[in-house]
Amino acid sequence: MKLQQLKYLKAVVDNNLNISLASNSLYTTQPGVSKQIKLLEQELGVKIFERKGKSLSSVTPVGDLIIKEAIQMLDIESRIKTIVNDHIKPEEGFLNIYTTNTIARYLLPHTVDEFVKRYPKIKFHIGSSQLDKYGHLIKRGQSDFSIVAQKVEHDSDVIVLPAYKWNLGLIVPKHHPLATGKEVTIENIAEYPLISYEPGSTGRIAQDKAFKEKGINPYYFMTVMDVEVIKKYVKLGYGIGIVAQVAANDVIDDDLVNIPLEDVFEASDAWLCYSRNLFLQKYMLDFIESFCPHLTREVMEEIASYTDNEIEKLSKTFELPEY
Repeated sequence: MKLQQLKYLKAVVDNNLNISLASNSLYTTQPGVSKQIKLLEQELGVKIFERKGKSLSSVTPVGDLIIKEAIQMLDIESRIKTIVNDHIKPEEGFLNIYTTNTIARYLLPHTVDEFVKRYPKIKFHIGSSQLDKYGHLIKRGQSDFSIVAQKVEHDSDVIVLPAYKWNLGLIVPKHHPLATGKEVTIENIAEYPLISYEPGSTGRIAQDKAFKEKGINPYYFMTVMDVEVIKKYVKLGYGIGIVAQVAANDVIDDDLVNIPLEDVFEASDAWLCYSRNLFLQKYMLDFIESFCPHLTREVMEEIASYTDNEIEKLSKTFELPEY
């Protein structure tokens, strides 16, 4: 059994049993991946996958157990390499950050700019964060962080920490009645067609809760997760937009006005998430503290040995940045 075979196995699973996509992700050939998986099955004496023609159709029960063990072995390999790299080249490495477009565009740049001045050899990848249908974070790898602005269900394999609090803001056309500078109330907002986030998202949950408490049933003309799309349709006059305040602050169009709504809707929480198996290198700890000042190196080192309940208890004591 070779580690390379286990990597092929994991890649196939990560690509929904599509060997072609798996081979592309590994920068190798499809026949090579198929051959190594067959050799592994022959060595173990069991079928890991069921097949339909030349395609893989499903994972066998014993294959599911093997894959889980293989992923743990690959995690250990990755962790060992990370520990060695932190010792030999403490100022070199890679940061995979999975997050939302809003966070990547409006909150991360300042931290990245300050961080790169200290660690110019660190490379970045910023990708889109994903939750499964149960609200669990879809795991990426052992050198990854996720920064998300919506509630994450606790997972025994993932540490979830509060990163900051964020407020909602209102975007209206320059000559809109709400752009007069007078106090904006939830009743005023409900008088107009709304363009905001999709139902179930954190920002929308805060809105729905506030409207429900007032017995108001607002009209949502359009729901969309992309802030720039919301701004576009507000500018076209289809309604008023409710978005994260950090995004509303970025309104530079002379035809739009931004109105803070921290007194209308409750602030929402954003979360920093990473695998419990992740070895936090020095530069990772510095990046986390730069983005989340309350998560100092000392705090993060303590959290490494905490249970979920202990982390939740500690999290309630943090004074979070608010945007």
